[in-house]
Amino acid sequence: MLKELQSFLIRQGYQNVYRDFMPDCQKTVQAINITEWNHIVGSVNDGTGTHYIQIQCRDSTYDKAYETCRSIFELLDSGTDETLISLTNDTFCIARPRRGAIIYQRGEGFTTMYCEIALWG
Repeated sequence: MLKELQSFLIRQGYQNVYRDFMPDCQKTVQAINITEWNHIVGSVNDGTGTHYIQIQCRDSTYDKAYETCRSIFELLDSGTDETLISLTNDTFCIARPRRGAIIYQRGEGFTTMYCEIALWG
């Protein structure tokens, strides 16, 4: 699911999107890291499950990091109608927001924000 989510975010115009890895600030300040922190399969295993994803957005200022994190958080919301999101031609999911943009880390010349979403599919 992470590979498909990474492809989706890149197609939406986001850059420096990594899976389970945040590069060192010396390499690039602006970066997005997506990590799956849990995957739950229902009692009837039909090939689907709930993927709990944390998205970290790092940039040179608080405002830039917050805006990127907030925009991804809003993009990955299927809404009350549970609209399917096409991550790839073959992978669809229902995305539900869990936790909005929260400060994760500050350092000299960068701020990292994170949000959490749940993907069913």
